[in-house]
Amino acid sequence: MRPMLEIRENQIEDIFATQLDEVKQILSINESLTLIERQKKVDSGRIDLLFLSASSLHLLELKAVASKIEFCEQTMRYRKDLLCLQAKNLLPSLPLKSYLVCPRFTDSHKQYCVKHNIIPVEFSPYELLKNYYFKVKAIANLITIKPSNHGLWNLHLLNPIIYAVKEKSTLLFLSKTTGKSKSTVGSYLRLACELCLVEKSAGGFRLTGLGQKYVSYKEEGKGAATEQLNDKQIDLLKEYIVKNPFASPAIYGVYMAVESIFLLSKNYYPVPLDSAYGFFAALSGKQHEWAEKTAADAFCMYSNYALDLGLLAKIACDYYITPSGIRFILLLELNKSILFVNAL
Repeated sequence: MRPMLEIRENQIEDIFATQLDEVKQILSINESLTLIERQKKVDSGRIDLLFLSASSLHLLELKAVASKIEFCEQTMRYRKDLLCLQAKNLLPSLPLKSYLVCPRFTDSHKQYCVKHNIIPVEFSPYELLKNYYFKVKAIANLITIKPSNHGLWNLHLLNPIIYAVKEKSTLLFLSKTTGKSKSTVGSYLRLACELCLVEKSAGGFRLTGLGQKYVSYKEEGKGAATEQLNDKQIDLLKEYIVKNPFASPAIYGVYMAVESIFLLSKNYYPVPLDSAYGFFAALSGKQHEWAEKTAADAFCMYSNYALDLGLLAKIACDYYITPSGIRFILLLELNKSILFVNAL
């Protein structure tokens, strides 16, 4: 026995109204489709969806429950109303195809539909909902992006590498300039690329526009190897992360570290490390990929980045979210919501 579907019909209608490729597949239509109107008012009621293709009008009556004879009769009335509108030149004079779309049909109901020139279409709400989830671009980005581990425990350790990058700097040049091994420089550069401060070029690596601005904020007179991020550099990175939460795995990792402490603070505050790292792994989509030690190391690394940016504070093994961190997470959530809404 199939599980009972629990969903409002208008939510399925939302998907049909926005995912036209899905509609074409379900209705077996090869032409391009355009939605003319949703909940079109006619004399006998409201038509769920009315589509236009190059050769036809397509009336679609959608149900979230198994078929009934009355659904077919309802669709027949809607078709009659549309034919009247066509006769008055209020709709394009194209052949009209009428569909009744339900999760299940009995054979007798299908025969009744066909007899009355209604096309019965069976669809799977489960597949429809699953496909919609994966097709929404913002959600797809959220699903696929996961924090990476570059083995760099503090952001300020990047500074000697970033300050040494010139136009088309090679790995060998950066290794000699900073006195670090090529493998270490390579790891740092991968993180710098994910933070959008450095990018690969034809002859090696170069600073991005963001990276150039970051370097321009360098405070002279301090030893580059021990220099901490200054307030201007911190504000620059925070602003970029807020506006681009899914730009890279590293940026997403910083966001998830702060988000983990923010969400866990509703249960206990301050948030202990032994509660934070498991939650961070689950929230980041790494619950089934990271062993306990890996999850703990990853959280410590990204929470250290958040500490460098002034978004979190730490006393012993307890984490606090700073005033700057609260503002950061609220602004980020706002931008993320706008990103999602625009993608729907």
